[in-house]
Amino acid sequence: MRGSPRLAVGVVAILFVVAVAVVLRRVNAERARNRTVGAATNEKPAVPRVPNAHRTPTWRADLDDREPSEDQDYKADPLNPTLDTAAAWGRIDFDEIRRALPDSMYWKMAFPTKDPALIAERQRIRDEWSAQYAKIQANTATDEEIDAYYAAQQQLSNDYLEFLVYLADHWGNDVPRSEIGALKLAGQMHLAKLEEMPRRIAEAKERHAAHEAARQAWLEQQKQFASPPPAN
Repeated sequence: MRGSPRLAVGVVAILFVVAVAVVLRRVNAERARNRTVGAATNEKPAVPRVPNAHRTPTWRADLDDREPSEDQDYKADPLNPTLDTAAAWGRIDFDEIRRALPDSMYWKMAFPTKDPALIAERQRIRDEWSAQYAKIQANTATDEEIDAYYAAQQQLSNDYLEFLVYLADHWGNDVPRSEIGALKLAGQMHLAKLEEMPRRIAEAKERHAAHEAARQAWLEQQKQFASPPPAN
């Protein structure tokens, strides 16, 4: 019976080691689970890589009419019919907006102006854009020319949207109520243009590639027809 105490001690030691191993295993499993849950909780949602995901301006609901009114006084300013729309626009500090957005293409291409030099410059740029777009439509524009044209259009729409968002965020209460529908429509149109742009670029390049392949094939045919017959 002398071996019994030693045997008992050995059994207890083995059981102790097994118990410690089980506890450690559970602790490690719990830590791993907590790390997984914590990572899932703190992980930021993946932002879709959509180049045209832009914020549109948000106007006050009580100023955003779905149906335009035909009342002329209402069009001047529905909250104060005796106030002219120009006076309402005059309360907005466009110089402050220009300082906030100094490089915006909106000032050069869209901001109302009576400056004849600026009007002429705008027309010159629009004429260039029209010529570039005509080449794209004719499938003769190179990939670089396609990229350059749509880069300018993208910048214009981006800057126009940025201006509208800033205007709505900082001066939305001063914008004449009768003008908000037109501003909202302008924002939607520019957003739609940006969303369509990747598809338009891809299609333009595909058409140009097909056009070039057909042109090269035609040139090869012309070479064959023009080459002299082999001598007998």
